[in-house]
Amino acid sequence: MPNPFDILPLNLFNIFTTVGFASLQRHYMAILIRIYSLAEFNRFGLARETVIAEIVDYIKDSDAEREIQTDMANQADPEADSASLAGSKPEQYYAAYLIRRLADSGWIEREQHADYSETIILPDYAFTLLEAFRSIQEQKPREFKGQLYAAHQLITSAKTHKDFSPTLAVSQTYENIRQVVRGLNELNQNIRRYVERATKKMEVADLLRLQFDDYTQTLGPAYHALKTSDHVSRYRRDIVNQIQAWLVDDEWIAHTAEELATQSCLSPAQAEHEIIHSLRFISNQLEGLDPLLADIDARHAQYLRTSFRQIRYKLGNADGSFKDRLISLAQHLSALRDEGLEELPETTPPETEHGTRNTFLHSPIRLPDLKSFYTPPQRRAPFTPDSIIVPTLHPDDFAALHALTMQDVTQAFSPEKVNRKVMTFFNGHKRMPITEIPIRYDLHWLTTIIAYAHHPEVSYGLEINDGEPIQVGCYRVVPFDLVKL
Repeated sequence: MPNPFDILPLNLFNIFTTVGFASLQRHYMAILIRIYSLAEFNRFGLARETVIAEIVDYIKDSDAEREIQTDMANQADPEADSASLAGSKPEQYYAAYLIRRLADSGWIEREQHADYSETIILPDYAFTLLEAFRSIQEQKPREFKGQLYAAHQLITSAKTHKDFSPTLAVSQTYENIRQVVRGLNELNQNIRRYVERATKKMEVADLLRLQFDDYTQTLGPAYHALKTSDHVSRYRRDIVNQIQAWLVDDEWIAHTAEELATQSCLSPAQAEHEIIHSLRFISNQLEGLDPLLADIDARHAQYLRTSFRQIRYKLGNADGSFKDRLISLAQHLSALRDEGLEELPETTPPETEHGTRNTFLHSPIRLPDLKSFYTPPQRRAPFTPDSIIVPTLHPDDFAALHALTMQDVTQAFSPEKVNRKVMTFFNGHKRMPITEIPIRYDLHWLTTIIAYAHHPEVSYGLEINDGEPIQVGCYRVVPFDLVKL
């Protein structure tokens, strides 16, 4: 793969390393995003007059003439192209200079026609970069709603409908799963960034705004949907089961690879490798989502604990607890009253919500009532849990519970699932030594594979070899080969 900087113009980002006013960089970015918004759905390019009018409008709104003039003074030829703008407004002169700078750096291209009119177009890489910059600008939370459901529908449709393209199902499912996993990884890293922000020296109002405005939008209702209506467990098992079945179906893989080779420039062997890679990616990523979701939940809980701890610390810090601060405030008000002041100092808010000035006599207490006295806290009665009585099960109930338990066990490790797992190891070979089994260090799976080796419903067997025991993790195992029947 080539380096992106070998493809992009050499001075593409030079306009962001300006000398002089630091705000000039944000002016260039804002103007580029405005031009991108105009060109996004424009089919024939942008007229030069339209782009100049958009830049002039921005210059007037942001008051950027002084920064642009300083940048023009730092350039080698600030008077270039001035003849064509004789008598025009200063903002139009600055706009023409900005267009020339953007064209020289490679962000835009200028096309001149036979009638001397000019059209501004954006190169393909500019569309990609500016779309990423606009996404950063909008700060929209990533949404996962419906992506797992769409992947499930694609897989099941390819299974049940003969006319449905299996290549389309695999490619679209691959993209959906890739976006979900990438978005979850991004969300996981962002939560850590919010934890770091919460530990900085911030006021209580800023912490609450970070909690209820900014962070809530980041986690968002889309993640809530991923944990409820679009939960992974609702669709993962069907998708993974079908993917594993396709991986051991040589005829299906050959047919799908042939279709992919017809639609693309790949050879049949390359298409088959691409299909197998996509299927394994989908299966592995879905199987590995649980630790990622658990890590996100743990980071989320850590952020809540950190932010609320910071809020409690700010409310009751080294200056004293909240009760002590109230006592100090009352003492200070009493001292002001002793000085003969009937109104609060000028530094306090001048008016109440009713439009009257705050005074010490505002809403005085005439007579004490039941809420005027201190009520000591009452100790709660000790908690005494009820005794747990385990009833004696009827033999029929015991048999029913035993059958349900065995059903759960067989669903977790069935001969069909173990056989599919082992078949993916052979990769066209007839024998597989223990030293080449990918999961030989997973003792749980290894013992399960050995136990099912003599089951009549599996397509592999086990043959013991002569030789010294082999070290597998913390254990020594007699050497053996898995044989494809």
